[in-house]
Amino acid sequence: MFFKQRSSADGTLSYFYGCGGKGSAVAVDVVAGDEAWFVEEAQKAAVRIAFVIDTHVHADHVSGGRALAAQVGAPYCLHESDVGKVHFPIRGLRDGEVLETGNVITKVLHTPGHTPDSI
Repeated sequence: MFFKQRSSADGTLSYFYGCGGKGSAVAVDVVAGDEAWFVEEAQKAAVRIAFVIDTHVHADHVSGGRALAAQVGAPYCLHESDVGKVHFPIRGLRDGEVLETGNVITKVLHTPGHTPDSI
């Protein structure tokens, strides 16, 4: 397993983790302009980005998630409550859903508070 945290110029945190042995990874809360960093890190780790997740939709940062997902051919994931509220295709994640990336398991936890759709 590998795990990397990236801090953008404005202090927003993004995460990149996955299973190097099985070649699969997850990008979380990608900031617009940082897409190339995720692609480079995936190449270094010899993994494909299997899921791109934004933990919420909110004006506190500009997401690069959609752009990265399109670039690498991965689903762009938000909480299922965003289906029909956003004007672009997403994979809606439900509370308790499990995403497998090789030997690394991601369990979706719906945590409304900061925003109603927070995961």
